[in-house]
Amino acid sequence: MLTYLVLAVVLLIIGYTVHIHKWNMLIAGYNARTTEEKENIDTEGLGKFLGFYGYISGGFFLLLTVLELLGLTIPPNPIAVIFVIWTIVILYIAQKYDGNTKMGKNFNERKK
Repeated sequence: MLTYLVLAVVLLIIGYTVHIHKWNMLIAGYNARTTEEKENIDTEGLGKFLGFYGYISGGFFLLLTVLELLGLTIPPNPIAVIFVIWTIVILYIAQKYDGNTKMGKNFNERKK
C-alpha cells in the first residue's frame, strides 16, 4: 500500500510540474538534445501529453492505495506488467511530438 501511495504522489507531482510549470528538464532525454534538435520538439504538446500521463498513472496508483485501504489484496505483478505496457505505449505515442523522428515528421507535416 505504501509503495502505491509513494508512486501516486511522485507521478502526480511530476505530471503537475511538467504540465503546469513547463519543467522540460524532467522529460527523459530532452537535456541530452542539441539546440537544433530541441527546436524540432513540440515541448508544449509533449509537456501536456506527459503531464496527463502522470495524472492518469498517479490516479491509478492512488486508486490502488484506496482499494488496499478498503481491504482488497491486489497482487503487484499484474499491476507492474500493466504499468510497464502502459508506459511503453505512451512513450511510443509521445514520438509524434519529436520532429527529429520519422513519426514526428509525418505527424507534423499532416498537421500543417
